[in-house]
Amino acid sequence: MFGPRVSYETALEPTFCSPYNFGVNSIFLVLIPYTLVTALHDTNLELALILGTAFSGALIILGLFIRFLGGYRTWPYTFELFMLVVNAVLLGVSYPEPGVVKKYLPFISNAFYATFALLSIMITKPFTLQYVREFVPPAAGVHDSLVKSAYGTAAVWTLTFVANTLLYLIPVCRGRDSDHNNALNLVFRIILPIFFALFAAIATRMWPLALVRQLRHSTGFDGAMRKVVINPLALHGGPYGLPPPLPLPPGGPYAAGLSPRPLHVHAVAT
Repeated sequence: MFGPRVSYETALEPTFCSPYNFGVNSIFLVLIPYTLVTALHDTNLELALILGTAFSGALIILGLFIRFLGGYRTWPYTFELFMLVVNAVLLGVSYPEPGVVKKYLPFISNAFYATFALLSIMITKPFTLQYVREFVPPAAGVHDSLVKSAYGTAAVWTLTFVANTLLYLIPVCRGRDSDHNNALNLVFRIILPIFFALFAAIATRMWPLALVRQLRHSTGFDGAMRKVVINPLALHGGPYGLPPPLPLPPGGPYAAGLSPRPLHVHAVAT
């Protein structure tokens, strides 16, 4: 899934290792440690958390390498860093209390992720803004539509983690959480949480595409951080202290026999 380029960033064709190939798809990488921990914790808690922590750390190292090659624009991603911290803390706590962590791990981890996503929205810094900004040049990073899509995708992740937290309570309330092969345990503890996380990642990948199509057919001015609404140099008098314009002679500027000067327009094709 290669992302389309925004036409006004540069006149050169992008290289393969660019944000439009790697950065726009980086959201799917966080699914690797999340899926490993979710799928394996019920059968082998220690292995699940070791793999989850190891892959979370590997994503940081991989991100540093891709960033160096120009494939990431907004790295490091706070979501990857937070997932590394959560997995590492749960791994450390699992040694003295393996039974408790094994039983409540989906509830604890998804609750932490839901809190993280919700807080990012509350402080007006949705964590998915980093992933959405991979689609556009830096000049368009504060585009209103882009920020709105970041809020929307962050809300999708928040609902996903809240749903995964509540789904875990179904096998617990039915007393099936200790039976790995039970259908309730497999569906609501493992399968559905992974599926919902995949859906949220796809939404994060696809949501900004409408914005990209809009910017591809617009000028770079649409992505400017500040736009001049009124040119103060065009105002005479007032607080700017500019002198008023010279009065025109009666009959217009060409009444004195002056011939009109031709207007030259220079256009540059892009």
